[in-house]
Amino acid sequence: MNGRFCGIVAYCSILFTALAAFCGAPIWTALFGASILLAISLSEQRKFATRFAAIGSSHVLSMAAWQSAGHALMATGAAWVLGTIVKLAYPIL
Repeated sequence: MNGRFCGIVAYCSILFTALAAFCGAPIWTALFGASILLAISLSEQRKFATRFAAIGSSHVLSMAAWQSAGHALMATGAAWVLGTIVKLAYPIL
């Protein structure tokens, strides 16, 4: 996948997580957005797997995968919190 498409998909997953929270979805819906962000991140990291394995530093990529999972959860969790705050501030639905 190219970078622009991945960026658009990542942006949309965060936006839809915030929209889901605004519509009253439970917090576990943030996991859907986090899984999309993690999949994008892992596909980008996979490009470097052969290079890192050649120099004997494949453990760096495994730690980066855990870090990406944490970042994905934080990003979608923050989007869910933002959607909930906006729902409380503007009770439209």
